[in-house]
Amino acid sequence: MIVLGLDAAGAGCGVALRRDGRVVAARTEPMAQGHAVRLMPLVLEVLAEAGVAPGDIDLFGVTSGPGSFTGLRVGLAAVGGLALGAGRRIVGIPSFDAVLADLGPVAAGTVLVALDGRRTEPFARLFDAAGAPLGEPLCLPAADLAALIPPGPLTVAGDGAHLLLPVLAGRADVRQAGPAAIDPATVARLAEERADQAREGPPPPLYVRPPDAVPLAERAPKP
Repeated sequence: MIVLGLDAAGAGCGVALRRDGRVVAARTEPMAQGHAVRLMPLVLEVLAEAGVAPGDIDLFGVTSGPGSFTGLRVGLAAVGGLALGAGRRIVGIPSFDAVLADLGPVAAGTVLVALDGRRTEPFARLFDAAGAPLGEPLCLPAADLAALIPPGPLTVAGDGAHLLLPVLAGRADVRQAGPAAIDPATVARLAEERADQAREGPPPPLYVRPPDAVPLAERAPKP
């Protein structure tokens, strides 16, 4: 199976291609803006390196948020066009899941995945040591999030960890782990593992909080 994974929801653009369970080409570029300019060129670079045409791809994976509103929309639109042209389906991977998948084994306690929402309030979700979610995704001030964390060992992961660690300084059982950035190869792997969840067209975006800007087509008509 050939799977293309894309991520533009975070602080960068990433594209990776898996063939028969192995990553054969990948590109990642950190950036705060410019996702719309760089994502498709990265896709073309990865396909050229792997010697794969868009029509050869069997399945697409994409981060479905939360994250940057603009980057998230760019990624979903790009994968929607690619999948439509190839006649293939798409698996949406929540950004929390992509971070959690690269964390590695956690012996005990709670895992807090924190994503930088480009404000003082991170996007966050709590998981148990086995990776099962403990409640819904949240977007709250760091101090309010800290008050919701159960006692015991705590592992903090994600590119928003720096927003939480200062308010957790009083706890002796906190560790930071895992890569900060989402790996598009992980997005591709999770998409392959969740192929039974594939759908036609882009997955719905997970915003957690209302976006700062709303596309004209989605705005409610004025009374």
